[in-house]
Amino acid sequence: MTPRPAPPSVPDLAPLRLWATDAVRHALERADHDPGQGTEATPLERLYPSREAILAELGAPRSPLSVNAVPPLPEHLAAPLRAHGFDDVDHVAVALALAPDLEPALGRALARLRDDHTDPASPYPNADVIARLAGATDAERDAVVVRLASSAPLVRLGLLDVLADRAGGPCSLRTPVRASAGLLRWTFGVTRLAEEFDGIAETDPYCPPDPGDVVAAEVLARRFRGPGPGVTHLYGRRAGACLDVVWWCARRAGLTVLRAEAGALADPGTVRRLAVEALLRRAVLLVDASEGPMPPDGVWEWFTHGVVVGDTCSLPPSPSGPLSVCSVEVLPQGAGSRPSVAGYERRLIVETLAARGRAAALRDGAPNRTTDAEVSEVAALVTARSLERLATRLPAAYDWSGLVLPAPVVERLRDVRTHVAARARVRELFRNSAGPAGLGEGASVLFAGPSGTGKTLAARLIAGELGYPLYRVDLASVVSKYIGETERNLDAVFTAAERTDAVLLFDEADALFGKRSEVQDSRDRYANLEVAYLLQRMENYDGLAVLATNLLHHLDEAFSRRLSFIVHFPFPEARERELIWRAVWPDELPRTADVDFATLAERYPLSGGHIRNVVVTAAHLATAADGSVDHETVLRAVEREYDKFGRMSPTAAVEGAL
Repeated sequence: MTPRPAPPSVPDLAPLRLWATDAVRHALERADHDPGQGTEATPLERLYPSREAILAELGAPRSPLSVNAVPPLPEHLAAPLRAHGFDDVDHVAVALALAPDLEPALGRALARLRDDHTDPASPYPNADVIARLAGATDAERDAVVVRLASSAPLVRLGLLDVLADRAGGPCSLRTPVRASAGLLRWTFGVTRLAEEFDGIAETDPYCPPDPGDVVAAEVLARRFRGPGPGVTHLYGRRAGACLDVVWWCARRAGLTVLRAEAGALADPGTVRRLAVEALLRRAVLLVDASEGPMPPDGVWEWFTHGVVVGDTCSLPPSPSGPLSVCSVEVLPQGAGSRPSVAGYERRLIVETLAARGRAAALRDGAPNRTTDAEVSEVAALVTARSLERLATRLPAAYDWSGLVLPAPVVERLRDVRTHVAARARVRELFRNSAGPAGLGEGASVLFAGPSGTGKTLAARLIAGELGYPLYRVDLASVVSKYIGETERNLDAVFTAAERTDAVLLFDEADALFGKRSEVQDSRDRYANLEVAYLLQRMENYDGLAVLATNLLHHLDEAFSRRLSFIVHFPFPEARERELIWRAVWPDELPRTADVDFATLAERYPLSGGHIRNVVVTAAHLATAADGSVDHETVLRAVEREYDKFGRMSPTAAVEGAL
């Protein structure tokens, strides 16, 4: 494994400073003439020190043997330059561009050597000074100019900045150059990324104990050992597994990983500043395409090695230049391995949990024990950024007494929980055999029944017992009128949910999973393609997907085969409605003696959701009147609830008939 250069906290720059001082002093002493000598100095020139004053400031010269052709750049700077193919002349250019920031006197000496009357205060060297100190012949001076052009690697990759010529012309011998901000930070041992990259790029030294998919890791490791530029596309059912392969291979190749947000790479200035960070850190550029759009194709040519993770990304077309493109599938390893987050996310989860534990210990004065629910909560907060664009987090529930259903239905719901909890062990049983046909890694459940019968509450209870976060998919954010956009949004939902270990709830699922129809025009064709894609993607989803509908006959028949469970939620009978009235009525809400739950349940056939709405409305009415909830208040609330779905309450119907 190639050792990765790690800059010391305080680099020793004394050898470089001494080399630059001697090199500049010898150049001044060998100068054929000194501007201002033999002629009367202009008022502007009198403001700046003479050559004699600068030589005195530089101090006595050392032995001429100490002035080497190659500057002694510190190893943490020289190593990445050598690895990228920069030669001795490039090292001289970098050293002289750094000189004014190493010692102010060197800047004044370089300004004198530059012999530029248009800007005598500028401390930076130009191509002519660099050529002279690099020992270039007259024939080689033009080659130095080419090395400092904006398209040349030194400037293009962000190591040096070319200062605009006063005349606005192209790069020439008179064009000054200076060290970029990224080069200065790295030279002085500042390893943290600049604040401008906060939120758009990050580095992390994490390395997983094993790569998971050894075949994909071997392919990627070979590409990291080869020359660049090259971009590798990693895709698979778990984005976290792909990210761990990148971290493991980078560490084995002696590289770091620079992870960047895809959207930020649309700015050429940001790309150039990230390019110098990647060059100096010997880093792989990593873009997670599952969390945003792909950057422009031209981005990859700025980096020696690039990796993009995600199923929906589009790689650059087969290039005519040196860019190498490759696509590799990463297979999840280990049937019992549930976590799908990346290594750096795991570390952030652990750090967050540790911080919470310390805060709780300080508050309570006793050691704090982390529960599974807390781990799931923090993991969801860390990994669910992309999921929250298209879905809404629902709170988990834990009290099954609030779900009033017939005993067989409750038993079926508990079977769902048991099925999901045991799936890892079941997969392990069939790991080395073909297993039963259609054995998937996840589970899909259909909740069918009238509105308000407890379908959403049941999903919250199952998610709570499993310790997984629950997300309700927002149909308005997912469904699009543009062809292919709905599929892309749904793939983003499933991919993000796999990383979060989330339970997905598709409320009003018939809007998404409707029956396929005969193709009569192009709209029917694409609508059928959407349903077919949903069938396949849901079957491959490694998690729990809950579909809720009150229009079971509208769903495509192909869903029946792909569903692990179908649970029917019946409309509650009078006895069940009485239990619901008692369950949803809070103890803190006072009521008069004439409020009889048995009578209300018998007289008003309402589902649990509607009963809860009635109780909430009655509480508002009573609070506004500064009194308790009486029978008349409940009746007003019932009538309002019936009005909402365009029906007359039984009481109003009787009164109207009289």
